[in-house]
Amino acid sequence: MSDSKFLSVAKEAAIEAGKIVKNHTRDLTLNGKGHYANFATEADVASEKKIIEIITKAFPQHNIIAEESGIVDHRSEYSWAIDPIDGTIPFVDGVPFFGVSIGLLKNMQPYLGVINMVAIDELFWAEEGQGAFKNGEKIEVRKESDLGKTTIALEFGHSGRQMRLDKHFAPIADKVRYIYVFGSAVRAFTFVAEGKIDGLFIKAHPWDFAAGTILVQEAGGVFSDPKGGIPDFSKDELNIIASNSLLQETLINTLDFKSA
Repeated sequence: MSDSKFLSVAKEAAIEAGKIVKNHTRDLTLNGKGHYANFATEADVASEKKIIEIITKAFPQHNIIAEESGIVDHRSEYSWAIDPIDGTIPFVDGVPFFGVSIGLLKNMQPYLGVINMVAIDELFWAEEGQGAFKNGEKIEVRKESDLGKTTIALEFGHSGRQMRLDKHFAPIADKVRYIYVFGSAVRAFTFVAEGKIDGLFIKAHPWDFAAGTILVQEAGGVFSDPKGGIPDFSKDELNIIASNSLLQETLINTLDFKSA
């Protein structure tokens, strides 16, 4: 089956942006964005510029939601959510847990996603109703329902980490087999989608989630806000819980955001 135009363009953009990222691995300049743990590099800017160039050439009337350059609103039902390097801290540190993330929202819900894990040559993609793939091979979530046998990823964001550790993460710490912190949404989502871990909790921005959520969904998993509802991707920042679907209710109840 051939790719749709949406998917073909997203793949092209992710691959071309990945080439740019690979060429910016040394002598990086860190440009702060209001918090010591939140910054961008020249690689982020160059990668995003290439992605937007490719997407707008193909779909000039689509909206753009980009991490570095902001929002372009054409009042289209389609919005491209772009993270030119998800996991900038691992990127700067030379840890291979970073990637290019390109998601397409249809009426502000995930419809398509492509993730290029640049350092290790893994290309993931998914489109609504078409399944999830890694380097052309179909992938699926792991079918584990026993919380004590699961591994999950928790990502802390740039601020308020101590509060989240105490209020939401501590209750689950001794109930799962292991907790990972990857420092990037793309690594956590791709690991859930290909069945290497069982679930995740992340607080971040729409461009961090748009591709990963549809990837997990098309691999047989689910995602929601922490109370089990449909996430509002129009917000600047939001919380997402995603899992293999068998764990979702358990994670929601154990992380306990119901009173938050």
